Amino acid sequence: MLRGLVASGPATLAELAAALGGHPNTTRVQLEQLVEDGFVTEVHRPVSGRGRPARTYGATVVGRQIALEDPDRVEHSALVEAVAEYLAASPDPAAASLAVGRGWGRRLTESLGTGLVPVLASQGFTPEETPDGIALRTCPLLASAQLRPDVVCGMHQGLIDALSPELWDLEPFAVPGACLVRRRPDSCATPPPSRSTRTVG
Repeated sequence: MLRGLVASGPATLAELAAALGGHPNTTRVQLEQLVEDGFVTEVHRPVSGRGRPARTYGATVVGRQIALEDPDRVEHSALVEAVAEYLAASPDPAAASLAVGRGWGRRLTESLGTGLVPVLASQGFTPEETPDGIALRTCPLLASAQLRPDVVCGMHQGLIDALSPELWDLEPFAVPGACLVRRRPDSCATPPPSRSTRTVG
């Protein structure tokens, strides 16, 4: 259902039932559960003609992310945790984490091209531009980031360093429900490999 809403855009219960081929009552129960879980919300559709508009539903930011998740991501989590554990035990965890993240970013740039927001979106961060910077609404490595924020968020900082010629600071869990990426004032040069990173969270 989430994938259908992401692909087609907002839809009514009747439209969802028709598209999915299920009974409307079954569709209603599933839809209500998705709304309760925060993956779907009611949206406003322009009214045409008389009468009350039908209830229309669309995927939330988190719902869109869940719908587009890589099904193998759970299997990858054990590998990520092993890498984070190894980095945490290294002589300089911060520098090692940044180096891994920058290597990650360089490979993504080679395959996906440039553009901080589009590439972050492709990696599962659900970036949203705000007046304060870029809010990362979801994290593909959230469980590992909560266990080892210094290492995993350091990798993410390195990723950001490699994706943009401007200087950005990642502030983990800086706002409710999101990490924040802030642009450094008057920054326009690619950061040198030895640049230190301020980590919050």
